[in-house]
Amino acid sequence: MIPKQRQEFIKDALWISYTALKDFLKCPRSYYLKNRYRDPKSGFRLQIASAPMTLGSLVHGAIKWFLQTNRVASQEDVIKKFRNHWLKYRGKKGGFSSVLEEADFGKRGLQMLQNFYKNAANLEKNIPEYGFLRFSLSGKIVLNGKLDFLGEMPDGSLHILDFKTGLKNEEDPIQLHTYAILAESNFGKPVSKISYWYLDRSETATEAVLDPLENKLEWLKEKTLQIQNAINAANIPWSRAP
Repeated sequence: MIPKQRQEFIKDALWISYTALKDFLKCPRSYYLKNRYRDPKSGFRLQIASAPMTLGSLVHGAIKWFLQTNRVASQEDVIKKFRNHWLKYRGKKGGFSSVLEEADFGKRGLQMLQNFYKNAANLEKNIPEYGFLRFSLSGKIVLNGKLDFLGEMPDGSLHILDFKTGLKNEEDPIQLHTYAILAESNFGKPVSKISYWYLDRSETATEAVLDPLENKLEWLKEKTLQIQNAINAANIPWSRAP
């Protein structure tokens, strides 16, 4: 099991999330633009709205709210929460190219939430609300992330579950292994199950193969060190909060 760490302040830490790692492995320039670049005037990151991103964010938000109510909210309340948030991202603000596209994505979101609510009772008891999880990889490199669902199995072990709203299935569960490392090191309990739930086409979660986390941890250390070296080589300040 991944050992639990003391939470200590690390000055000028390099924060790395799974999403940032994926951006770097796909294209280092994409990583820079999405995770390092700041607008010279506003100081904010570059963010480009897209319909899939808006859909995923709002569906996840509605599910998170439902879990925060200890699962007592009705389906109507969950749908209402989703609709109210949707109003804030109409048109171009949400990355929609037309009214028809917005309607199509909105319909998909409603169907996913209905599917989730219908089958949510099959989920284990979830760990109470918590913030971003952190794990010091090496030196000043800190892995961080926020899990969609962290369930407690009958034997006390943990279940990592990630809700998916996209059209493609995940081929490599490195995201789940990353979250498993964070969960074990922060909660001091072993992870025995990792899964994806494809909300638009499945009524249940799809379990992935849980490989030894120690091997995945070494891989993460190697890849994040590559990010640090690339930032240093480009002489870019890399002290950025998550």
